[in-house]
Formats: sequence, C-alpha cells, structure tokens
Amino acid sequence: MALSKPKREIYLRKIKNFWIDFSHNKIGFAGLIIIIFYVIIAICAPILTPYPPESQLYKPPKVAARYAYPEWFRLFPQYRDLNPTINVNPDLGKATLIEKTGTLTIDLTNLWFNFTSTKRGEKAYFTLDLGNFTYDYNPPPSMTMRVYYELEYNNASITIYYTIKNYTANPLYEEYFIDPTKAKMKINVQTYDPRKPWGYIRSNFDVDSFVNSPSFPVLGSLFKPTATLIDPAEIIFSKRGTYGIQVSFEFTSIRAGGYANLKLKYVGLTIWGRCHGILGTNNSGFDVWTELVYGARISLLVGLLAALIGTGIGVLYGVVSGYLGGFVDEFLMRVVDVLLCIPVLPILLVLVRYFSANVFLIVVLIAIFGWQGLSRVIRSRVLSLKEMAFIESARASGASDFYLIMHHLIPNVTPIAIPALILSIPGAIITEASLSFLGFGDPNAATWGRILYGAYQLGGLPAWWVWLPPGLAITILCLGFVFIGHAVDEIVNPRLRMRR
Repeated sequence: MALSKPKREIYLRKIKNFWIDFSHNKIGFAGLIIIIFYVIIAICAPILTPYPPESQLYKPPKVAARYAYPEWFRLFPQYRDLNPTINVNPDLGKATLIEKTGTLTIDLTNLWFNFTSTKRGEKAYFTLDLGNFTYDYNPPPSMTMRVYYELEYNNASITIYYTIKNYTANPLYEEYFIDPTKAKMKINVQTYDPRKPWGYIRSNFDVDSFVNSPSFPVLGSLFKPTATLIDPAEIIFSKRGTYGIQVSFEFTSIRAGGYANLKLKYVGLTIWGRCHGILGTNNSGFDVWTELVYGARISLLVGLLAALIGTGIGVLYGVVSGYLGGFVDEFLMRVVDVLLCIPVLPILLVLVRYFSANVFLIVVLIAIFGWQGLSRVIRSRVLSLKEMAFIESARASGASDFYLIMHHLIPNVTPIAIPALILSIPGAIITEASLSFLGFGDPNAATWGRILYGAYQLGGLPAWWVWLPPGLAITILCLGFVFIGHAVDEIVNPRLRMRR
C-alpha cells in the first residue's frame, strides 16, 4: 500500500533530520566510513584478487612456499634478495637432442619417441637439452619439476630423469650431490605390473624436490649416501648464475618385442618464492590476501543476518510478553531466564558439529541465542507504554491487539531496537570467528577465523603477517559497528542527546 503524500513528507523529513544529526556525530561518521570500506572490499573481492578462496570443493593454486613473506618485505634491505615464485617454461620446439643410446626412433619436430626391443632387458636412453635460464636471488626454499607426456607401452618400463645443469662451480654440489657438476634427479619410475603389461598413460607429473619414494626417488638419486638431506633447491640455487634444464627418458624392455611410444607434451620448473603478494601465503602456499578479502563477505553476512533475526525475535517476544502480561508474561520470562543460564559457546559447538557446519546454520544458531537480553528491555518498555493514554484511547476506539502491537507498540520500541540491532552485529561476527578458530566453522567458506585457526594449528604463529591482518580486520569491523550503534543511540534517545 503506497504512502500518502503527507506521510511521505513526514518520513523524508525524519530521515533528513536523522542524517543531519548523524553526520555531525564524528564517531558515528567514522564508523560509517569503516563499514563502507568493508562493504567495498566484500563486493570487489573478485577484482582485488585473481584467486578464488579455499574450500573443501576447491583448492586454489599454490603461489609460493609455505608462510612466504609479503612482497613489500623486499623494501627492507635484509629482505631485498628474497626470491619470488619463478616459473621456467622452456620452449620444447627448441629442444636439442644431446644423448641417445639404444634402438630409438626420434621425431624432434613432433616430440615423438619410439622404442622397440628385440630382446628381454634391452635398454634405450635419450636426453633433451631445453635451454638455459638465469637465477638472481637468495636460495629458494623448494621447487617443483613438471613433465607431461603421453605413453603407449607393452612389456616395457620407463624411468624419467630431470637435470638442472650448473654452469658455475659450486662447492656445495661436491659436498652433497653424487655428480658435482649438475643436479641429476630420478623423478619418476614407472614400475612393471605383470597383471597389466600393456596400457596407455596420459601423465601430468608435478614432482616436488623434497620427496623420496619408490616411484619418485628424487633425494636418493641425487644425494650422496653420507650427505644430510635438505631440500635440493637450497643447494642447487645456492649461487646466482645461469642454469640449464635437461630431461632424460630411459626405456627398459621386460620381454622381447616390448615397445613404448612416447609423446612429450610439456616440461617446466617452478621455483617457489619466499615472498608473494600483499600478505604472503599460509601453510599450504595459498594466497592469504584472497582469504582476507573474501572473509569480509562472510563476516558481514553472518553479522547482519544474525543481528536481524535475533533482533526481530527479541522485539516480538518482548512486545508479546509485556502486552499480554499475567501468566503468559511470567512463563515467557522464565524461558528467557533458562536460556540466559545456558553456556552459549559449548552448546553452539555441539550443535554445529552435530548438524554439520555451514554459514546459514551458524547464523540461525547465533540468532537463537542472541535475543534474550533485548526481549527483557523491550518488555520493560512495553509494560509502561501499554498504560499510556494513547494506547487506552486506541483500545477504546476498538483497535485489536494485533493492531495495537503492530501500529503502536512496535513503532515506539523501534528507537531501542535499532541501536540494539547495530550493536549486536559485532557479537555475531566475533562468535562466528570464534567457532571457526576452534575448528567448527564452515569448511566451504573463507572466514577470518579459519585463517587464525590455520595459523595456530599449523605452526604459523611466527608468521605474524598471516594472523595479524584477520585479527585487526575483525577488531576494526566490530569497532565500526559499535561507533555507529552508539551514534544512533544518542540520536534516537533524547536523554543521551541532552547529555551530549
């Protein structure tokens, strides 16, 4: 039903007067600026970061080493030589064959290699040189070698070697590595399975440098037996200079007539950085800035929805209790007393775990346990309002209970409800963050509490740039709502306005 013109003018005048009072309240205006800033961050999250947030359904790409420093650390002299993540992508079209043994047919143009044996145990081997690159930073923490290929085989096995050629003499190579001139690593061994001697493989191998297993014997093939095992990347790139990449394939026939057809698709190297982005990385090497900006959405959503639901319940409950009075009022207030005695956080933990955590369940649970105090205040106000002359006049004119509640009581308790609504938002935000910090949050939602949980549980406390920003984000957002709430309370409460 459309409002009449006089009513519209009245409401517009009230809104205008409210804004004049609010804009002259410095604390309230500062709080509004804070909230607008957070809303912009939440809306523009896909623009501010190229990565989606982590969830059980999606793992974002690793962008640097675990707990990498923020990029701006490099402004300071002691961090100037920290390496960013470097992706080396050689052009396979320029690969050169530098070694070949055994019965092999090679087509370098199409990167196709065929091995056909005439006897059991026959071997063939070839090596491709993929060019050079320059590394000009401090030693990196780790690296990942990538070899993608398609393989059709029958009674044959394959072993893949990845070599990083060193063109600068390095005494650490002599101390740690079997070959003092290069880092030659056996990155994959395709073992023979007699139950399936033939097959087709489309393989995308991403092999980390610090791994040693029967299928990926990187460390065992590289280090001397007496050497201390550390990540090879720290030794390989311990000196700045020029390095080369070579990849080798070794074929072995299991039976006479065994063969293998290999199509090489891609060879690359990722040197993981010690610094990345605005806020570095977490334990998994994911971008912390992404988690932070997307966390603003969840905090605002949880805070606003829980506050709206909780305030709505509290207002209705308090109005009904105070208006009806008698036994109903007594019963409803005893229910409130019982709910106020319940330890909220333990109950929330049990319910969230029992019903499987998700954002909307958390919103509902926070709202259910967040309205009791407001209902008492509303009830007290209604007890005095219902005895006033304008209520008696409306009742004498034949107004129904529903009409009195909706058109007289609720509008008159709104000045109490609005500040309570705004001031309850920080409590909801902190409760959700507490649940996530304790490991009971929604695993599919990027929240600030989850960042804190990960930093605390996975050894991230020394990396203060991971946990301090979400902690400050929670504090400042809650402070913004508190500023607005107190400003609104001063405007709608005549006694507070006179004190000011």
